[in-house]
Amino acid sequence: MRRWIPLLMLGIASGFTHAGDWSEPLKLRLGPDSNACGILLPKPLKPRPVILWLHGGMHSQNTAKGWTAMQALPPFVKPGSYYLCSPSSYVGADWLTPQGLAHIDTLLNYMASHYSVRMDKLIIVGVSDGCLGALRYAKEGRRKVSRFVLFSSYPPLAINSDDLLKDSVYLSTRWDVFQGGRDRLFPSEQVFPLLKEWANANPKVKLHLYPEGEHDFSWYTEHAAPEIRQLFK
Repeated sequence: MRRWIPLLMLGIASGFTHAGDWSEPLKLRLGPDSNACGILLPKPLKPRPVILWLHGGMHSQNTAKGWTAMQALPPFVKPGSYYLCSPSSYVGADWLTPQGLAHIDTLLNYMASHYSVRMDKLIIVGVSDGCLGALRYAKEGRRKVSRFVLFSSYPPLAINSDDLLKDSVYLSTRWDVFQGGRDRLFPSEQVFPLLKEWANANPKVKLHLYPEGEHDFSWYTEHAAPEIRQLFK
């Protein structure tokens, strides 16, 4: 069986388990503005949860990041256990705008109407700016999410800090938060205390704090791969 092996030893999740485990990547354009969305289908097609991946760099001129963003996930999930998908965000339609949030709902609606998916087990994974989208979607999105996984986030950029500690969606949902002490964009001296306060308010918030951790997801693929796989086991 042909496989593409991720270059985890180099800290780069550039390949993904393929062939008998997943469909060929589907590149679709959905919604009134033809948002670029990527999908990987498990083999065989059975009722499975959806993992929706929200990429970083939401102010990019690249309007089609969603076509490939979800390909970072297969090295960390059991083959055939999820439907994987990702919409696109870009300058003028970032994750925090109504249009950006609509892109998420449009893709989730497509998954629900075309495949045998378990939307009651929906997971959203965000990286960098994608974390901001996940935080905002939790409050304003149309669907209930069972679990969120965040890599390199700073909640006050998406929501009020008071909401994080008072709003029911942030106090009752499961959140796994990976954060690095050497994050070049979100200084740990500001982020760590807030995350710890959040975890104290919501026992379903699990912090994965790495003093040497950096901002890029590639750092976590090299240094936290077993922990990430355990989340989706």
